Amino acid sequence: MAAPRKVRVLELYSGIGGMHWALQESGLSFEVVAAIDINTTANQIYRHNFPDVRLLPSSIDKLTVAQFEAWNIDAVLMSPPCQPFTRMGKKRDVEDIRTKSFMHVLHLISVVENKPRYILVENVKGFETSAARQKLVETLRQCSYSSQEFLLTPLQTGVPNCRLRYYLIATLAQDGFTFPASESILEELPAEASDWLTYKTLICDTADLQSCDQSCDSGTTPGQNGGVCDANEKTLEDAGENLRQIADETHQEYSGCQRLKHFIEKQSCEYFQEFLLDDKELTRFVIMDIVQPSLKKSACFTRRYGHFVEGAGSIVQMTSDGDAVRAVSKLKSRVVDLPERPLLGEEEMDLLRGLQLRYFTPREIANLLCFPPQFELPTELSRIQMYRSLGNSLNVHVVSLLIRLMTL
Repeated sequence: MAAPRKVRVLELYSGIGGMHWALQESGLSFEVVAAIDINTTANQIYRHNFPDVRLLPSSIDKLTVAQFEAWNIDAVLMSPPCQPFTRMGKKRDVEDIRTKSFMHVLHLISVVENKPRYILVENVKGFETSAARQKLVETLRQCSYSSQEFLLTPLQTGVPNCRLRYYLIATLAQDGFTFPASESILEELPAEASDWLTYKTLICDTADLQSCDQSCDSGTTPGQNGGVCDANEKTLEDAGENLRQIADETHQEYSGCQRLKHFIEKQSCEYFQEFLLDDKELTRFVIMDIVQPSLKKSACFTRRYGHFVEGAGSIVQMTSDGDAVRAVSKLKSRVVDLPERPLLGEEEMDLLRGLQLRYFTPREIANLLCFPPQFELPTELSRIQMYRSLGNSLNVHVVSLLIRLMTL
């Protein structure tokens, strides 16, 4: 008996390969017939990880009906530019030039004779209220697709990272999906996905995710770690509670998430020195989301991480000194509501330095985005290029779950 044909996938806005890694995690038998993206750095990362894939560094709006038909595509996976829909942007929606290529893709899907059996779209929260989304839904309906929309965050899957995103999956299967679909946007995964939530049952000493051992504080033995594993973790968490920004996704229950320490690199303290915040950055501690490795939640990492500290992602506290944490907590309480932030003296700066605050490393962010250990960032890239590329990417695990739901 002949083996079933592999699902032929077209990756649009392929970025650093998040969709490709999600396909691998899903267990689907597939082949990527082409990946298309115009971003030079993203393409460099994609090619480094998938050198044998046909990667086209061209504008998607140049894709023709003839190409689409010739590739005999079974599935289209895409993450269109999010800037036209973000709360930080101007929200120009379909009037934004960056939406032009997405409109072109919808046109192609509507006119090709052999339509792809599956379609998956990922974008930011905000897309669900856009005219672009309305055009997407109308196109799929006119083409006889069954579709389901979601607003999901990795917190729901056991991953300690806020990244609320819009998703849509669509199929031409006559009976639609194997789970009960809804015309409403679902904010929970269907029960059919419950057995696939591998991060919910993650064993702490797994070989794939690095756990930490000891603090980098003087007076303790430096461990191969990125933070602290202190017997008195709860005391530290309570002491630093007001150092965290908890506004993001507060409605989501995250007690079932893994601790951040399982996503932190297992490296020497010297390795992390280059990621420490400098004094200028430390003075902005009031607006930071400061987390420690024992916590189960981190803020969404954006493309601005590494050169902006406000709203760009969490900062790691490496000290296990409870007194140091309490002192900075009191300092924040004193200055946070002042009409003007006072200049910090040397005594206050010493308190802040004592927290040993650092950025998450690019590898750690990749871990929180659920990229596998074999994913690599080319060493010739700058750290800012790495952060920007990761901030533009997606959560591999969440997408892999949706691919499985879509193709069941």
